[in-house]
Amino acid sequence: MNEKVIFTICARNYLAQALALKDSVNKTNPGTNFLIFVSDTDGDINDIDVIFPHESWISDWRHMAFKYNVIEYSTSIKPFCINYLFQTYDKVVYVDPDTYATDSFDFIFEALDEKDIVITPHYNEIQTNYTGAVTEEELLFVGIYNLGFLAIRKSSNGRKIVDWWMNRLANKCFADKFEALHVDQKWFDFIPAFFPEDILITHHMGINTAIWNLHERDLIFRDGKYLVTNKTTGKEFPLLLFHFSGFNPKNPTLINRRHPKYNVNTFPTFGPLFDEYTGSVLSNNFDRFHLIPYGFNTFSNLEKVTPLHRRLFRHLEAKAVFSDPFDADGSLYAILKDNKFLTGVKVMDGNYSNPNLIRDRTKEITKGIVFLKIIKKLLGIKYYNYLLVFFSEYSRLDRQVVLLNLEQIKGDK
Repeated sequence: MNEKVIFTICARNYLAQALALKDSVNKTNPGTNFLIFVSDTDGDINDIDVIFPHESWISDWRHMAFKYNVIEYSTSIKPFCINYLFQTYDKVVYVDPDTYATDSFDFIFEALDEKDIVITPHYNEIQTNYTGAVTEEELLFVGIYNLGFLAIRKSSNGRKIVDWWMNRLANKCFADKFEALHVDQKWFDFIPAFFPEDILITHHMGINTAIWNLHERDLIFRDGKYLVTNKTTGKEFPLLLFHFSGFNPKNPTLINRRHPKYNVNTFPTFGPLFDEYTGSVLSNNFDRFHLIPYGFNTFSNLEKVTPLHRRLFRHLEAKAVFSDPFDADGSLYAILKDNKFLTGVKVMDGNYSNPNLIRDRTKEITKGIVFLKIIKKLLGIKYYNYLLVFFSEYSRLDRQVVLLNLEQIKGDK
């Protein structure tokens, strides 16, 4: 039995980041196995050493790949991967593919000698006047703890957590504010209440340093090592892993693309680390990987799978058995076609389904606002208010199931 392993999960378009992470782990944690699980189809990467989901350890993985988008699916398989690794390893550490190891994980693995699980809050210190980049309201939605890092031991409690988590994420790994869900992460708000004596909520500021906690941390480089300093107390920690969430190696001056005021000029001490990480990602074939389209964004005939299709399937699979939801000759496709829920859009351009490409929706939003103004004028504010109340519930993708003829729904034999 091997004692410890570090792993990550990504779609093919994030393989350059995952390989940069692998290089950093091999450098800082020699002798520790590092594995990459791919939450995508298997084309174009036969030369890369990765693991794909398999029916032997995720029985319904294709159903999960259909009903979840790329982020939801990538996070939904996390506890299944841990359960798979428990067959071989006693201590398992998960890190997001866009993290970068800069020092030994000995602190983490040693913590698992005493505790069953180690997690990090998004940030550590209370502030009356909050100064963080990510709003407190957003953190209340996504969860108190960031699961871009997680360490867990194959103990009785560790197995209980993984079994419970697999059960929840098989069907409830959506990012949905209405249902108070945020993929795999929000579920972990329960864990400190379930296992208060067996969990380490670590305040080691060198673990999972990222955009959401930079307001409380400084970075320095001394004697060949990166150190993180608590801005309030001055206490120093070795930087073990930096989480490059929202980072674009083609624009390395920005720490996070969604927060342009947080850049290397704002945090000049982070410059050398960002240069090092950028060089590693680019040298791991970023230009090759980052434009690979997500393989689970189309039916077998290349027609686009829309978010509406995914959410409808969530309800339909409870009513009928579907052997392969991606099959254009299967019953799910026939149901969507009969009920006129197909768009007819064929994904011939790979970039159309690439999750790395962020499109500007300003024009569509502007037209939508004009449309609302017209509706308000036609209905008057009284009935416009009634309309808003109705659509606050029935504009959700899941609710469109009422438009299907459920009496005729039959699955595959």
